[in-house]
Amino acid sequence: MFGRVKRQKSDWIWGGFVTALFTLIIGGSIWAVDHYVPPQHLFWKPLDTSRPLGFATRQQLFALNLKSSQVCMDLARDTDDFKSIPADPKRPTTGAGKDVCGWDVARVVYGTDQTFFAPGESNMQCPLSVAVYLWQREVDQLARKHFDQPLAKIHHYGSYSCRRQRGNGSGKWSEHSYANAWDVAAFELEDGSSIQIQRDWNGPRKKANFLREARDAACGLFQVTLSPDYNAAHKDHFHLDMGPSRSCR
Repeated sequence: MFGRVKRQKSDWIWGGFVTALFTLIIGGSIWAVDHYVPPQHLFWKPLDTSRPLGFATRQQLFALNLKSSQVCMDLARDTDDFKSIPADPKRPTTGAGKDVCGWDVARVVYGTDQTFFAPGESNMQCPLSVAVYLWQREVDQLARKHFDQPLAKIHHYGSYSCRRQRGNGSGKWSEHSYANAWDVAAFELEDGSSIQIQRDWNGPRKKANFLREARDAACGLFQVTLSPDYNAAHKDHFHLDMGPSRSCR
């Protein structure tokens, strides 16, 4: 009887020791990951636009949709080379889009210190604008890689349009209805040469590769990226949005 009690006590001590050791190892591992792994790889960390892209960047971007609008607006404001300002609220007062389209909080985006929009600025929901900023940075790197010069302009068809997804006026409201989507048509380099999606998607290899890598970079940031590979309606542009669905084509 005494021996059995002794063994039970010994088992309890060893069990407690193993549990404590396991807890220490797990806790230490979590602490080490949290303190030493770059934050762009950790989905629970806030987005830092000064850092390179990481495994968790897209999740951090999407998380901006779940936070107070002011969090994103402060982030956009404090990003040094991001050319954007708060947009005035916009809500249609008549028509089918009344009380549906528009925005309460958004940004007017001009581009970056180096890369501008053409023909001009675009109104965007704040998380979309931050994703666009990060994507511009990636596309500039691709321009330098493929053409040995920086990206000067992004030519676009705009972001806001109070309409439904289908051209016949049916279907769900488009993300464009909330300034939560952006259509990009072409890229202009520092020397004035251009890479157009409609002309060059299946054009010269260097330009075609650049466009596909730009599309792939967008897939790592935006919730939805649609290219000429999706359908004929996108033969001349990339559709980029931060809506709730997920697609990369």
